[in-house]
Amino acid sequence: MAPRTGRYIMKGSKRAVSALLKACVSALPFTVSFLGLAGAAQAQDNAGVATLEEIIVTAQKRAENLQEVPIAITALSADALEAKGLTNVTQVTDFAPNIQIDQASPFAGSSTIVSAFVRGIGQNDFAFNMEPGVGLYVDGVYFARTVGAAVDLLDIERVEVLKGPQGTLFGRNTIGGALSVVTADPTDEFKYKAEMTTGSFHRLDARGTINVPLVAEKLAASVSFSSKERDGYQKRIPFPGAERFVTDTGRFITSRPPGGDRQGNENVRTLRGKLAFTPNQDVKLVLAGDASWANEQAAPSTLLGTITDPASQSIASVYNACISLPPAVLAGIGLGAACGPRGTVGTGLAGVNVDADPSNNRLPYDNRFVTGDIDTSYARGSNYSIVNTYGLSATLDWSLSESLGFKSITAYRNLDSAFGVENGGAPFVVSDTSFNMQQEQVSQELQFTYSGFDDRLKSVVGAYYFKETGSLLDTVPFVEGLVQVYGPNDFRNVAWALFTHNNYQLTDRIGLTFGARYTEEKKRFEGKQRDLNSFALKMGFPAAFYPDQTDLTRVYPLGVNHKKFTDSSVRLGAEYKLTDDVLAYASYAQGFKSGGWTTRLTAPEPTGIAPDFEPETADTYEAGIKSELFDRRLRLNGAVFWTDYKNIQVVVQRGISPTFENAGTGRIKGFELEAEAAVTNAFTLNAALGYLDAAYRKLEAGSTISLDDKFVNTPDWTFNVGGAYEVGLGDAGTGTLRADYVYKSAQAKDAINSPALIQSGYGVVNMAAEYRPADSNWQILTGVRNATDKRFLVTGLTNSSIGNTTGTYSRPREWFLTLRVRG
Repeated sequence: MAPRTGRYIMKGSKRAVSALLKACVSALPFTVSFLGLAGAAQAQDNAGVATLEEIIVTAQKRAENLQEVPIAITALSADALEAKGLTNVTQVTDFAPNIQIDQASPFAGSSTIVSAFVRGIGQNDFAFNMEPGVGLYVDGVYFARTVGAAVDLLDIERVEVLKGPQGTLFGRNTIGGALSVVTADPTDEFKYKAEMTTGSFHRLDARGTINVPLVAEKLAASVSFSSKERDGYQKRIPFPGAERFVTDTGRFITSRPPGGDRQGNENVRTLRGKLAFTPNQDVKLVLAGDASWANEQAAPSTLLGTITDPASQSIASVYNACISLPPAVLAGIGLGAACGPRGTVGTGLAGVNVDADPSNNRLPYDNRFVTGDIDTSYARGSNYSIVNTYGLSATLDWSLSESLGFKSITAYRNLDSAFGVENGGAPFVVSDTSFNMQQEQVSQELQFTYSGFDDRLKSVVGAYYFKETGSLLDTVPFVEGLVQVYGPNDFRNVAWALFTHNNYQLTDRIGLTFGARYTEEKKRFEGKQRDLNSFALKMGFPAAFYPDQTDLTRVYPLGVNHKKFTDSSVRLGAEYKLTDDVLAYASYAQGFKSGGWTTRLTAPEPTGIAPDFEPETADTYEAGIKSELFDRRLRLNGAVFWTDYKNIQVVVQRGISPTFENAGTGRIKGFELEAEAAVTNAFTLNAALGYLDAAYRKLEAGSTISLDDKFVNTPDWTFNVGGAYEVGLGDAGTGTLRADYVYKSAQAKDAINSPALIQSGYGVVNMAAEYRPADSNWQILTGVRNATDKRFLVTGLTNSSIGNTTGTYSRPREWFLTLRVRG
């Protein structure tokens, strides 16, 4: 792939600046209200009003004040996360504009998955062959797979949400942005923190951290743990009279663990340990290890409707015909073979419809299984999510001189997972999607930082290496075994990169930014997908197209596939300090995400070549303002952006299975405003507003997507506002009342914008109250999440070839009570 350049930066920046001015004018009432509050607070008590906490981030590979970094960033400190009761990285979705993070993926059934979108760019499929569009980093270590990525916010220092392409600094798969989680390092002070939480659905959480100095000013250690338990919020209920029906002969894999009669529970253990060695003031070595064990029921799956009309030609309609029509009729319409003995099951389906003959023992598939209650399901199939991860890392910081520093991050991670869910909602097998994924990765990053020319130049030059190997096994019987997917896949990815990022202050007011990254990735993949019932062959697909004539269950092309991707990305920018407290900037940044292969085939590929998809790229123009006003009592940041988005990778339905392809090109434009104000000593406010206009411009030939379709998980408007009020209780201590309101406008949950999967706009209210006794080291926090019990779609899938639409809904209203102690 030829290198891309930023020759259009000036034209794009002018458009961006113009748009920013328009956005600021349109938001003037919003801004003025905060200015008025802050001004009133200053007039009320110039000396006594609290100021906002300074936020330090490492978005540019060095510690800097958030307000000095010319990148759109939402940062949440440890105190902010604790005050809001946030314990999982996906929960930051409520507090950053123009982002959507779901703790789920269509038809996967695991709540450990992170599907993240920033400014309309992301990925909501968990498969090994798809790369995430938003990179997750914990202490600088990249998490390559979205399975197991819903990390616990345990002993956190801060969470940074970086918006827009971050390829020159963060590297792989940050075309939409990056989520950077920074945990606390051990310190030379003995301290501890522990908490217990109870709440709805028999919730019982325990969390704790202890920091121990081992050798004064030389060696310190910390250990953190978390245990989370609560019952599922969706019930699996028996279908009336189901005991009379055959409900399990479609299974061809018998090793699935039992799942119980609920879905959506939580049962996770997390452990993290750190050892910090500081032999002198110039060297610091941090060794870290973490592990997480999740043994849960599947994420909820609600049947929203069925597609079983004979004209649909869905597998469900074939099944209904098989169990309702006489064998002679089935043979006459070409379904004799399809309704005969099935693959590994060995029995046929012809003529057993209980509605046609009460002595028969099969139910047809239709809307009788739509319960009308999103929290109940008639499903009786797979219901489990067992995800175990662990990692080791060594981070060395070495100050070579006053101007030169060196950093090394060496890491290893391992993932072992098995998860599955019955998505059909019936008491027999309709869409029983189960998966086993194993993965291990090693990475090495080297950074040299330089500060020179009277501290006007700040540079980082580095190299990055990454390697992962793994496998994904799909075991999916559809509609009582008419299709029996058995899909072992093997993967190997190797990537390396060279990068640099530089900031130069021309004057005290004017600065320039330049960054570049060269990336090379090599991928190897072998797919061995089979349909053990050879359904396509029984429906008339030519046998000559099957890749292995000695095994007509094999559908995936034979052989090992190889691909190589290269990319050169740049970041250009200019900054101008309007005052000491107001920074304006404009930038141009490029992003890149590699391509791959479609793995989910249920019929042979006529070309005999593994179907693939190309890398996607993004070119983003951005202009922004960062300001702290009224002696740091008001923080007001804003940005506008325009993104040219090419070779957009989407998940669409081709035949029976969701497949991956390039939809075409698009453009995304929008703005963000974030504000935080210390109104009085006791009262603080925060608010954020985001707008996105994401649209396809040109589609590939044969695309099932329309130019009018909305991007997945991309609401036009996002808004949140929250406040905290501290109440003095005299000698009894203090109390704090908090409330947050989060609004997101309508969004599509699949690429083809299925009507049943368009979630209308919704708002969620969270409330909490905290009590801290005077002269004591404990506190109590209680609250309600989703106080108005608003239910909305988190993810979903319309599979017209199977014959249903299913969705996963948000958690209902839940109360919690936390007791926290520290010392």
